[in-house]
Formats: sequence, C-alpha cells, structure tokens
Amino acid sequence: MDTMEALLTRRSIRKYRPEPVPVEDLKEILAAGATAPSAVNMQHWYFVAVQDPAALEEVKAIMGGVVEKFQPVLEERFSRHPEQIGITNRFLSTLGGAPVCLLVFMLKPDYPDRDGAMQSVSAAIENVLLAAWAKGIGSCWIGFAQDFMDRPEIKARYKVPEQCRFVSALSLGYAKGHLPEAQRKEPVIFNG
Repeated sequence: MDTMEALLTRRSIRKYRPEPVPVEDLKEILAAGATAPSAVNMQHWYFVAVQDPAALEEVKAIMGGVVEKFQPVLEERFSRHPEQIGITNRFLSTLGGAPVCLLVFMLKPDYPDRDGAMQSVSAAIENVLLAAWAKGIGSCWIGFAQDFMDRPEIKARYKVPEQCRFVSALSLGYAKGHLPEAQRKEPVIFNG
C-alpha cells in the first residue's frame, strides 16, 4: 500500500478478529512511530504495547472505569444519537476484541513547550496508525483514560517511568467485518 492509499483509506476500527499481531509487525509499526517529527528532536513519546491476555484484561477493566466516569460526557455528546452511548461503552470496556493495546505516554511532560511536546506525541501516534494500516492492521485512537492510566500503580505495573504522562491508548488488530466509507469534510484552500 502506498502512502496516499494509507492516508485516504485508514479508518478507526472498533471490532477486531482474535488473531494476534506478529511481533515483527508490531516492532516495525513502533519504529514508524519513533520516526515522527518532534520538537527540538526530544522524541517525547513512550509506548507500551500490551499483548499478554491477562494484562489486556487489566487494561479493559481500567477502561470499564473510564466508561462509568465519562457516562455524562457521552450522554451530552450523543444526545441526538443515544444508541452510540452503548456502542462506545462496549468498545471501551472490550477494546473491540483487539489483541494489542498500545499505551502512549509523553516522556518529558516538564518540557517548557508542552504544546510542542504534545504535538510530537500526536505525530508519533499518527505514524503508528498509518504504519499499522499499511500492514493491514486496524486501529482506533482512544482519547479517554488520562486520570486512570496516570496512577503510580499503573505506571509501575507496565514499567512506565514515573515522569511520563499518559496521552492515549490505541487498539490494534485485524478488522472484523466490512469497513464503511467515511464521510470527510472538503478542505478549504485559500488563494489570497
């Protein structure tokens, strides 16, 4: 798959087949994440790939706590589409059956340009999503869980340096079912 095809066809996947992601593919995907541009080349990202079934169950349990906390947010966000609340809750608490959950942290949260550091981590996440898709591996960027994953016991469990700050989780795996065409907004091009 070429770069433009990956960019134009990647979708957020919320249902996965159970087969594992090969370790070599996962290493290449993470290497692609590590090639992202970063503020002053500080490389602010820190990735933890959770594949062990027992550890994945722990992550799902944590995400179940996220579901409870964010219920009011979801009710407001999906007030016109209440069926999406249940769909979102099921995905968060099961990760859609993904065989890998990538926990993404900001390694240097005390960097003076915090916005630049967050942009660097976000660029690394996008590289991961695109590299995975180019290998036929689906993903979903999960922006919840900051309060849950930043706890000292969670960092100790997953061997994350204390100075890291949790940014997001990514589910990774092979898509289950048909992928519908996504509706996209047209870009605005200003020609002065």
